[in-house]
Amino acid sequence: MKKKIILTGGLGQDGIILNKLLIRKNYLVYSITNKRKPFKKFKDTVYININLSNFNKINKLIEEIEPHAIIHLASKNVSSESKKSMNHKIHYKENLLITKNIVNSIIENNKKIKFIFCGSSQMFKKKKGIVNENSIFMPDSFYSRYKIDAHKFIIKKKRKHTLNASTAILFNHDSKHRNKKFLLPRLGQYLFENKVSLIEKIYQENISGDFSHAEDVCNGLYLLLKSNKNPDKIIFSSNKLSFINKLIRIGLKKIKLDIKIENKIKKKKVKKLIGDNSFAKKLLSWKIKKNVYLAFEEILKKS
Repeated sequence: MKKKIILTGGLGQDGIILNKLLIRKNYLVYSITNKRKPFKKFKDTVYININLSNFNKINKLIEEIEPHAIIHLASKNVSSESKKSMNHKIHYKENLLITKNIVNSIIENNKKIKFIFCGSSQMFKKKKGIVNENSIFMPDSFYSRYKIDAHKFIIKKKRKHTLNASTAILFNHDSKHRNKKFLLPRLGQYLFENKVSLIEKIYQENISGDFSHAEDVCNGLYLLLKSNKNPDKIIFSSNKLSFINKLIRIGLKKIKLDIKIENKIKKKKVKKLIGDNSFAKKLLSWKIKKNVYLAFEEILKKS
Protein backbone atom coordinates (compact mmCIF):
# COMPACT_ATOMS: atom_id res chain seq x y z
CA MET A 1 0.00 0.00 0.00
CA LYS A 2 1.27 3.47 -0.88
CA LYS A 3 2.20 5.77 1.98
CA LYS A 4 0.07 8.90 2.08
CA ILE A 5 1.66 12.34 2.29
CA ILE A 6 -0.08 15.66 2.86
CA LEU A 7 1.61 18.70 1.32
CA THR A 8 0.44 22.16 2.28
CA GLY A 9 1.39 24.78 -0.28
CA GLY A 10 1.40 22.08 -2.91
CA LEU A 11 1.20 24.54 -5.82
CA GLY A 12 4.28 26.53 -4.81
CA GLN A 13 7.79 25.85 -6.12
CA ASP A 14 8.72 23.31 -3.43
CA GLY A 15 5.28 21.73 -3.51
CA ILE A 16 5.54 21.10 -7.25
CA ILE A 17 9.05 19.63 -7.02
CA LEU A 18 8.20 17.46 -4.00
CA ASN A 19 4.96 16.34 -5.61
CA LYS A 20 6.83 15.01 -8.65
CA LEU A 21 9.50 13.40 -6.48
CA LEU A 22 7.06 11.69 -4.12
CA ILE A 23 5.00 10.30 -6.99
CA ARG A 24 8.17 8.81 -8.49
CA LYS A 25 8.92 7.26 -5.11
CA ASN A 26 5.46 5.63 -5.07
CA TYR A 27 3.79 7.85 -2.47
CA LEU A 28 0.18 8.98 -2.66
CA VAL A 29 0.20 12.79 -2.45
CA TYR A 30 -2.61 14.94 -1.07
CA SER A 31 -1.93 18.54 -2.11
CA ILE A 32 -3.65 21.22 -0.05
CA THR A 33 -4.44 24.37 -1.99
CA ASN A 34 -6.52 27.50 -1.51
CA LYS A 35 -6.72 28.19 -5.25
CA ARG A 36 -10.09 27.84 -6.92
CA LYS A 37 -8.98 28.83 -10.43
CA PRO A 38 -7.91 26.10 -12.90
CA PHE A 39 -4.29 24.97 -12.61
CA LYS A 40 -2.10 22.23 -14.00
CA LYS A 41 -2.71 19.03 -12.06
CA PHE A 42 -0.36 16.10 -11.57
CA LYS A 43 -1.51 12.58 -12.22
CA ASP A 44 -1.86 10.45 -9.08
CA THR A 45 -2.20 13.55 -6.87
CA VAL A 46 -5.33 14.34 -4.88
CA TYR A 47 -5.99 18.11 -4.72
CA ILE A 48 -7.97 19.43 -1.78
CA ASN A 49 -9.24 22.97 -1.34
CA ILE A 50 -9.59 23.60 2.37
CA ASN A 51 -9.29 26.43 4.87
CA LEU A 52 -6.47 25.37 7.18
CA SER A 53 -7.46 28.09 9.64
CA ASN A 54 -10.47 25.92 10.54
CA PHE A 55 -9.32 23.32 13.08
CA ASN A 56 -12.36 21.07 12.66
CA LYS A 57 -11.82 20.82 8.90
CA ILE A 58 -8.11 20.01 9.04
CA ASN A 59 -8.71 17.62 11.94
CA LYS A 60 -11.38 15.76 9.97
CA LEU A 61 -9.13 15.67 6.90
CA ILE A 62 -6.22 14.11 8.80
CA GLU A 63 -8.60 11.63 10.41
CA GLU A 64 -9.93 10.55 7.00
CA ILE A 65 -6.62 10.42 5.10
CA GLU A 66 -4.53 8.86 7.90
CA PRO A 67 -1.28 10.23 6.43
CA HIS A 68 2.18 8.83 7.04
CA ALA A 69 3.56 12.37 7.06
CA ILE A 70 2.69 16.05 6.61
CA ILE A 71 5.12 18.53 5.04
CA HIS A 72 4.01 22.04 5.89
CA LEU A 73 5.22 24.43 3.16
CA ALA A 74 2.37 26.92 3.04
CA SER A 75 2.53 30.41 4.50
CA LYS A 76 1.42 33.90 3.57
CA ASN A 77 4.16 36.51 3.22
CA VAL A 78 3.56 39.82 1.44
CA SER A 79 7.19 40.76 0.84
CA SER A 80 6.35 43.90 -1.13
CA GLU A 81 4.79 45.62 1.86
CA SER A 82 6.33 47.26 4.91
CA LYS A 83 7.46 44.92 7.69
CA LYS A 84 5.20 46.87 10.03
CA SER A 85 2.12 46.71 7.79
CA MET A 86 -1.23 45.50 9.05
CA ASN A 87 -1.35 42.71 6.44
CA HIS A 88 1.91 41.25 7.75
CA LYS A 89 0.50 41.23 11.27
CA ILE A 90 -2.68 39.52 10.09
CA HIS A 91 -0.65 36.96 8.15
CA TYR A 92 1.51 36.28 11.21
CA LYS A 93 -1.56 35.35 13.24
CA GLU A 94 -3.11 33.27 10.45
CA ASN A 95 0.13 31.42 9.65
CA LEU A 96 0.70 30.59 13.30
CA LEU A 97 -2.91 29.46 13.77
CA ILE A 98 -2.66 27.12 10.77
CA THR A 99 0.55 25.54 12.06
CA LYS A 100 -0.96 25.07 15.52
CA ASN A 101 -4.07 23.52 13.97
CA ILE A 102 -2.01 20.94 12.06
CA VAL A 103 0.11 20.03 15.09
CA ASN A 104 -2.89 19.76 17.41
CA SER A 105 -4.68 17.60 14.82
CA ILE A 106 -1.68 15.27 14.70
CA ILE A 107 -1.79 14.99 18.50
CA GLU A 108 -5.50 14.20 18.42
CA ASN A 109 -5.34 11.69 15.55
CA ASN A 110 -1.96 9.97 15.53
CA LYS A 111 1.19 11.17 17.28
CA LYS A 112 3.34 8.97 15.02
CA ILE A 113 2.60 11.09 11.93
CA LYS A 114 5.87 12.61 10.75
CA PHE A 115 5.62 16.39 10.63
CA ILE A 116 8.11 18.58 8.76
CA PHE A 117 7.75 22.31 9.24
CA CYS A 118 9.64 24.48 6.76
CA GLY A 119 11.43 27.36 8.44
CA SER A 120 13.56 30.12 6.95
CA SER A 121 17.07 31.56 7.16
CA GLN A 122 15.32 34.78 8.23
CA MET A 123 14.83 33.18 11.65
CA PHE A 124 18.48 33.71 12.63
CA LYS A 125 19.70 36.65 14.70
CA LYS A 126 22.90 36.85 12.66
CA LYS A 127 22.56 38.43 9.23
CA LYS A 128 26.10 37.71 8.06
CA GLY A 129 28.65 34.99 8.63
CA ILE A 130 28.00 31.27 9.14
CA VAL A 131 25.12 29.81 11.15
CA ASN A 132 24.25 26.26 12.16
CA GLU A 133 21.45 24.51 14.03
CA ASN A 134 22.71 25.90 17.36
CA SER A 135 22.73 29.53 16.24
CA ILE A 136 20.38 31.97 17.98
CA PHE A 137 16.99 32.94 16.54
CA MET A 138 15.68 36.50 16.66
CA PRO A 139 12.78 37.96 14.63
CA ASP A 140 13.14 41.10 12.55
CA SER A 141 9.76 40.92 10.80
CA PHE A 142 6.31 39.43 11.31
CA TYR A 143 7.28 36.65 8.90
CA SER A 144 10.41 35.60 10.80
CA ARG A 145 8.49 35.94 14.08
CA TYR A 146 5.89 33.51 12.75
CA LYS A 147 8.56 30.98 11.78
CA ILE A 148 10.28 31.24 15.18
CA ASP A 149 7.08 31.12 17.24
CA ALA A 150 5.78 28.18 15.19
CA HIS A 151 9.05 26.31 15.76
CA LYS A 152 8.87 26.96 19.51
CA PHE A 153 5.28 25.71 19.62
CA ILE A 154 6.21 22.56 17.66
CA ILE A 155 9.13 21.74 19.95
CA LYS A 156 7.03 22.34 23.07
CA LYS A 157 4.38 19.90 21.80
CA LYS A 158 7.06 17.50 20.59
CA ARG A 159 8.53 17.24 24.10
CA LYS A 160 5.14 16.90 25.77
CA HIS A 161 3.61 14.37 23.35
CA THR A 162 6.73 12.67 21.90
CA LEU A 163 5.97 13.82 18.37
CA ASN A 164 7.94 12.94 15.25
CA ALA A 165 8.45 16.57 14.25
CA SER A 166 11.29 18.61 12.75
CA THR A 167 11.87 22.14 11.49
CA ALA A 168 13.77 22.24 8.19
CA ILE A 169 15.47 25.62 7.90
CA LEU A 170 15.58 26.50 4.22
CA PHE A 171 17.96 29.06 2.74
CA ASN A 172 17.37 30.74 -0.63
CA HIS A 173 16.58 28.22 -3.35
CA ASP A 174 15.31 28.65 -6.90
CA SER A 175 14.14 26.72 -9.94
CA LYS A 176 12.05 27.15 -13.07
CA HIS A 177 9.00 26.69 -10.82
CA ARG A 178 9.80 29.78 -8.76
CA ASN A 179 7.03 32.37 -8.50
CA LYS A 180 7.57 35.30 -10.89
CA LYS A 181 7.54 37.85 -8.06
CA PHE A 182 10.95 36.60 -6.84
CA LEU A 183 14.31 37.96 -7.95
CA LEU A 184 15.63 35.31 -10.34
CA PRO A 185 12.45 34.90 -12.44
CA ARG A 186 12.13 38.69 -12.61
CA LEU A 187 15.74 38.97 -13.69
CA GLY A 188 15.22 36.36 -16.40
CA GLN A 189 12.22 38.30 -17.66
CA TYR A 190 14.17 41.58 -17.67
CA LEU A 191 16.88 39.94 -19.76
CA PHE A 192 14.46 38.60 -22.36
CA GLU A 193 12.59 41.90 -22.53
CA ASN A 194 15.88 43.80 -22.79
CA LYS A 195 15.01 46.05 -19.84
CA VAL A 196 18.49 47.48 -19.50
CA SER A 197 17.75 50.01 -16.74
CA LEU A 198 16.25 47.33 -14.45
CA ILE A 199 19.11 44.91 -15.13
CA GLU A 200 21.64 47.65 -14.34
CA LYS A 201 19.77 48.54 -11.14
CA ILE A 202 20.04 44.95 -9.88
CA TYR A 203 23.67 44.75 -10.97
CA GLN A 204 24.55 47.88 -8.99
CA GLU A 205 23.02 46.34 -5.85
CA ASN A 206 25.83 43.73 -5.98
CA ILE A 207 23.56 41.11 -4.37
CA SER A 208 25.00 37.90 -2.95
CA GLY A 209 23.73 35.16 -0.67
CA ASP A 210 23.45 31.48 0.11
CA PHE A 211 21.48 30.32 -2.95
CA SER A 212 20.70 26.69 -3.87
CA HIS A 213 18.91 24.80 -6.59
CA ALA A 214 15.42 24.03 -5.27
CA GLU A 215 15.67 20.39 -6.36
CA ASP A 216 18.58 19.86 -3.95
CA VAL A 217 16.62 21.41 -1.07
CA CYS A 218 13.52 19.33 -1.86
CA ASN A 219 15.62 16.19 -2.08
CA GLY A 220 16.83 17.00 1.44
CA LEU A 221 13.22 17.27 2.60
CA TYR A 222 12.49 13.91 1.00
CA LEU A 223 15.46 12.27 2.75
CA LEU A 224 14.24 13.70 6.06
CA LEU A 225 10.75 12.40 5.30
CA LYS A 226 11.85 8.82 4.74
CA SER A 227 14.44 8.82 7.53
CA ASN A 228 13.74 7.52 11.02
CA LYS A 229 15.72 10.48 12.34
CA ASN A 230 13.85 13.18 14.23
CA PRO A 231 16.02 16.32 14.63
CA ASP A 232 14.52 19.45 16.15
CA LYS A 233 16.24 21.60 13.50
CA ILE A 234 18.10 20.86 10.28
CA ILE A 235 19.56 23.29 7.74
CA PHE A 236 19.33 22.83 3.98
CA SER A 237 21.62 25.31 2.26
CA SER A 238 24.43 25.53 -0.28
CA ASN A 239 26.98 26.41 2.42
CA LYS A 240 28.57 28.97 0.09
CA LEU A 241 28.12 32.46 -1.28
CA SER A 242 26.72 32.97 -4.78
CA PHE A 243 26.58 36.25 -6.69
CA ILE A 244 23.62 37.59 -8.65
CA ASN A 245 25.96 39.58 -10.88
CA LYS A 246 27.47 36.31 -12.10
CA LEU A 247 23.95 35.20 -13.02
CA ILE A 248 23.45 38.43 -14.93
CA ARG A 249 26.65 37.86 -16.90
CA ILE A 250 25.51 34.27 -17.63
CA GLY A 251 22.17 35.62 -18.83
CA LEU A 252 23.71 38.30 -21.01
CA LYS A 253 25.91 35.69 -22.68
CA LYS A 254 23.05 33.23 -23.17
CA ILE A 255 20.74 35.82 -24.70
CA LYS A 256 23.59 37.59 -26.49
CA LEU A 257 22.82 41.06 -25.17
CA ASP A 258 25.63 43.56 -25.59
CA ILE A 259 25.35 45.55 -22.35
CA LYS A 260 28.48 46.87 -20.64
CA ILE A 261 27.66 47.11 -16.94
CA GLU A 262 30.70 45.70 -15.11
CA ASN A 263 32.08 49.15 -14.23
CA LYS A 264 28.85 50.55 -12.83
CA ILE A 265 28.87 48.87 -9.41
CA LYS A 266 28.45 51.37 -6.58
CA LYS A 267 28.03 49.03 -3.63
CA LYS A 268 30.94 47.02 -2.25
CA LYS A 269 30.70 43.31 -1.58
CA VAL A 270 29.53 42.61 1.96
CA LYS A 271 29.40 39.48 4.06
CA LYS A 272 26.10 37.60 3.91
CA LEU A 273 24.51 34.80 5.90
CA ILE A 274 25.68 31.30 4.99
CA GLY A 275 24.09 28.11 6.27
CA ASP A 276 26.32 25.31 7.54
CA ASN A 277 24.78 22.19 5.96
CA SER A 278 27.22 19.67 7.46
CA PHE A 279 24.62 18.27 9.88
CA ALA A 280 22.18 17.44 7.06
CA LYS A 281 24.95 15.83 5.03
CA LYS A 282 26.01 13.66 7.94
CA LEU A 283 22.57 12.75 9.29
CA LEU A 284 20.84 12.06 5.95
CA SER A 285 23.77 11.43 3.58
CA TRP A 286 22.39 14.41 1.69
CA LYS A 287 24.38 15.46 -1.37
CA ILE A 288 24.27 18.68 -3.36
CA LYS A 289 24.03 17.81 -7.06
CA LYS A 290 23.07 21.15 -8.61
CA ASN A 291 23.54 24.88 -7.98
CA VAL A 292 21.78 28.20 -8.41
CA TYR A 293 23.61 28.94 -11.68
CA LEU A 294 22.06 25.84 -13.22
CA ALA A 295 18.70 26.85 -11.77
CA PHE A 296 19.00 30.25 -13.46
CA GLU A 297 19.83 28.68 -16.82
CA GLU A 298 16.66 26.60 -16.47
CA ILE A 299 14.70 29.77 -15.61
CA LEU A 300 16.08 31.44 -18.75
CA LYS A 301 14.96 28.54 -20.93
CA LYS A 302 11.46 28.83 -19.50
CA SER A 303 11.28 32.65 -19.85
